[in-house]
Amino acid sequence: MDIVSDLPSEKIPLAGLRILVTRQDTTESSLSEMLKIQGASVIKAPMTMITPPTSWELFDKTVRQAAKFEWAIFTSSNGVRHCFSRLKELELSPKYIFSNLKIACVGQSTASTLAENWKVPELVPLHYQSEGLLESFKKYDLKHKKFWLIQAQSPRDILRNALVKEGAQIVSTPVYRNAPAEIDHAFLLNELDKNQLDWIMFTSPSAIQNFQQILPSEFWQSLSTTPKIACLGEITAATVKSYGLEVHAKPEIQDFENLVKKICEINLKKTENR
Repeated sequence: MDIVSDLPSEKIPLAGLRILVTRQDTTESSLSEMLKIQGASVIKAPMTMITPPTSWELFDKTVRQAAKFEWAIFTSSNGVRHCFSRLKELELSPKYIFSNLKIACVGQSTASTLAENWKVPELVPLHYQSEGLLESFKKYDLKHKKFWLIQAQSPRDILRNALVKEGAQIVSTPVYRNAPAEIDHAFLLNELDKNQLDWIMFTSPSAIQNFQQILPSEFWQSLSTTPKIACLGEITAATVKSYGLEVHAKPEIQDFENLVKKICEINLKKTENR
């Protein structure tokens, strides 16, 4: 865990704000860097870390049978990156594996990652979750169609169950897993006890769940000033609310750029009203 700071400037939207980021940054996607550019001081305390699946056996077997599927579905950017990384290890080309498949992605961020690594998908829902993809599939006859779900280990079952209900045949292969991050709890609690945080960012349900587990009981009630909470996605927001907490920012378009934009808008509006 570490703190990243830039000198505050009155000309940038988040100048002077201290923001806790509970997501692991990657070289491809850094929420912390986006916040820094807008002037925030960032405390990084990842609650989860992305690791390879427990076993690649099922994925490796399915890759060899890819030609039998009509659709491949990527449910996250991590799914795209880890799938393509594994194909590289197997010395297989995505173009060769997916050439005869239609590709669907959950979320514009996932679609963008796929486009950067290979091609633009055939289907991206307007609503950036599994439920939105299911809505988009209503115009297709799914009976007896074969789907390959490329996703996290232990995913939500909503997408799989709904496709099966429509008569589709499903093979799901994990290409990564969310594991609790090993962090310095004392450092995090010390930062929280200072009562100097303006925002806490949650980008996944597992992040808020792991965050809650390390907090002392009645922690939120002990704060003299409660940080605002920003979430990415309906499921994450619902998880935050299940703990009795308020969500202050949640962008309509579920990606980091729009999450940061939303916080900037809120802070600028607050500044103008002073």
